[in-house]
Amino acid sequence: MTVRRTDIRDGIVTAALYLSAVSLPCHAQEPLQPGDVLRDCSDCPEMVVIPAGQYGFGSPPDEFGSPYNEGYVLDVRFAKPFAISKYEVTFDDWDRCVKAGQCVAADDDGMGRGRRPVINVSWHDAVGFTEWLAEKTGKPYRLPSEQEWEYTAQAGAPRERFFGIPREQACRFGNVYDVTAHRAHDFGWSWLACQDGFPDSAPVGSFQPNAFGVHDMLGNVWEWVQDCLNPNWRFSRAATDGSAFVDGDCDQRAYRGGSWLANQPYYLRTGERYKFSGARYNDLGFRVARSLN
Repeated sequence: MTVRRTDIRDGIVTAALYLSAVSLPCHAQEPLQPGDVLRDCSDCPEMVVIPAGQYGFGSPPDEFGSPYNEGYVLDVRFAKPFAISKYEVTFDDWDRCVKAGQCVAADDDGMGRGRRPVINVSWHDAVGFTEWLAEKTGKPYRLPSEQEWEYTAQAGAPRERFFGIPREQACRFGNVYDVTAHRAHDFGWSWLACQDGFPDSAPVGSFQPNAFGVHDMLGNVWEWVQDCLNPNWRFSRAATDGSAFVDGDCDQRAYRGGSWLANQPYYLRTGERYKFSGARYNDLGFRVARSLN
């Protein structure tokens, strides 16, 4: 395992602090510290250590775009750090799993492969990738829980959008349905008044990271998470420790984060979620997480 360290102090970091930090190589060591970037094998996804802490999961009733079945905030506390992939899982990552005989081939819909995020994979496909990665490395890889995903996406920023930014600045931090995409596709709907330079998916890491050093939580592709999406589940049995909700009716699984087709601010809220286990869309992928010792 290799580890790099960034400058995150006392589990708290601002975007300005992270963006001015320099990643330095160092020897692997335990325990891992918030901001470390680790890799469990030479071609494994880079993982960022996310600090312990607490935050408000969900959305308040007056948040713009919040649907009727949200409208409240659950206090969640992470007692320990965890790791989440620095980037969305790419076609390069996925094709290694295909070559190993553990994943099914995925269609790029002509957008390109390599460092672009893998698309057209179902929830079960994504779980299969995490199982292959766990077997390969001996580490407990999995999909992130909704609470882990949202906590990482917010990274201490104001709740409504990932960075607390105005809509016209969305293109600095993520790949959305902007002027570039509108000119290429003209789907007949509105677009965000900025230009990110990509008409569809973008190579991972093309935009600025958030304050935890994680890229593409905003836009590019929606991302599968572990959780079952039972009706009104958060009103009854939702955990407050960051773990996934995997009880009850698990026919539907959640995905988060917006995509290159996101053309409205409410698609870019940290609380926005959709569900459908069998979905294979050209704007839907995933990232991985793992627990730390």
